[in-house]
Amino acid sequence: MSQNILNIVYFITFHPIPGYISQSDSEEEERRAEEERKRREEEARREEVAQERQRKQQEKQRQEAEASKKQRKPGQKRKGLGGLSKEKKRMLKQLIMQKAAEIMKAERKKEQEKRDEYVRNKIGTLSLDGLNENDLRAKVQKLHEQLRQLEGEKYDWEEKLRRQDVEIIEMTVKANDNKGKFVKPVLKKVSKTESHMARFEKKEGSGHTLSSFRSQLKSTGHSKYALEEKDESGGKASWLKQKEEEAAAPAAAQ
Repeated sequence: MSQNILNIVYFITFHPIPGYISQSDSEEEERRAEEERKRREEEARREEVAQERQRKQQEKQRQEAEASKKQRKPGQKRKGLGGLSKEKKRMLKQLIMQKAAEIMKAERKKEQEKRDEYVRNKIGTLSLDGLNENDLRAKVQKLHEQLRQLEGEKYDWEEKLRRQDVEIIEMTVKANDNKGKFVKPVLKKVSKTESHMARFEKKEGSGHTLSSFRSQLKSTGHSKYALEEKDESGGKASWLKQKEEEAAAPAAAQ
């Protein structure tokens, strides 16, 4: 009998009856369902908050745009530099120029200090205490040699800079030629009258005069300003002169 009971308990334990759910399992399922419901409600609430925040931001941007349009009159352009007045613009420009001048002055001072430091290191300290005549001569020769070397280096650097300037000018001209842009030469303003008179004076000094220039001009053979010359025959027609000659011929024969 006891063996049968044990078999029944074993069967129920390891072979649950279909449709039968224990109390602990139902509580676990209810707990899970409650957690799922709460999770979904939390997600829905977060999504609603995000949408509300986005809607408020869009509404704020729209209101700011409308307020900006109302402040500007129709056809009025937005002023530069935050709508500063002429006086404020002038003061701002002065401050910028003053700041730039201070920066340039500080840079020049720094460069001068570097130059002075380099010169001091290059020259060194000159001590002549306790030197006899031979030592002084040797010191002078050494300084002279150092001076000669420095002058040579200075000349080399100046020559190098001059060549670089020439190369820069040539490269600039080539670049302008390739781009089709040419450097405009500097023109000197000279009066027309002065230039003409100087040219004539130069020609007169070489033996030419104004009349010689006119004589060298090409002539067309006819001048419309020249006076008409009278005909020596009195302006008679050719046929009339021929008749007179024929009438005079028999008289001359008699």
